[in-house]
Amino acid sequence: MLYKKRYIYLSILPYALVIGGFSIYLMGSNLFLSFTNMSGRFSFAPYLETFQNSRFWGAGVNTIIWTISSVLGQMALGLSIALLLIRIKKGAAFYRTVLIVLPWATADVVAALLWQWMYNSMYGVINDVFVKIHIFSSFIPWLGQPSTAMLAVVIANIWKGYPISAMFYLAGLQQIPNELYEAAEIDGAGAIKKFFYITLPMLRTIMLTVLMLTTIWTINYFPLIYIMTNGGPNGATETMVTYVYKVSFQYLKIHEASAMSTILLVIIGSIAFIYMYFINRKEART
Repeated sequence: MLYKKRYIYLSILPYALVIGGFSIYLMGSNLFLSFTNMSGRFSFAPYLETFQNSRFWGAGVNTIIWTISSVLGQMALGLSIALLLIRIKKGAAFYRTVLIVLPWATADVVAALLWQWMYNSMYGVINDVFVKIHIFSSFIPWLGQPSTAMLAVVIANIWKGYPISAMFYLAGLQQIPNELYEAAEIDGAGAIKKFFYITLPMLRTIMLTVLMLTTIWTINYFPLIYIMTNGGPNGATETMVTYVYKVSFQYLKIHEASAMSTILLVIIGSIAFIYMYFINRKEART
């Protein structure tokens, strides 16, 4: 047994060293740049400029809206799809491919362009459908006005990201013993009671895992929102990630962008720490 453990550790050691080394180097370089000025001297100026940058904090508010809306939508839709797929016996592989694999396997750039075309204000299919069924009287510039742009990109992101939630939930549902549902039926429990008293409690740990992963991925998610709106219109969909990219590669303020990304790293690290705290607390109770 001890030999097997040593073999496992030795097998993953090269990968851990390479990935860990690159991660430490990149984070260290970024941290160094965030505490230096253009002349290479130690300075708090990048952080002071960041804290005084109202556009960065506006992007932070957008990031909160973007993340909460996307994560809740992905978790809810993923659970709904998983509950549907767990009941399908005939043709299960086909439906899982269409409902889970297809959105997840679609490249980010392709997905962004597809949704951008569907939202097109002149000939997009979404406007065409809504006008034909008389929900809207005229076409709406979904991505061209601040009141609808965030909603549009959130819907696209929910479609692109829900498969990971669905896969986790589907795996969890398959591990729930059928005896629990049968006993509940004998006691007279209906579908709603079985869902709230059996399904959700049994999926609690998986839901925490999905919550952490989707939150971190959504905060860091760049391609979809950048391609669809480029942070517009008028900064309505500007997130911290897209703004850091612009500050670094468009405005060429490398030190300020490093400070912003360091702040973002602290936020994401705090989310991961809180998650691990609750997971360890739950395991300690059990």
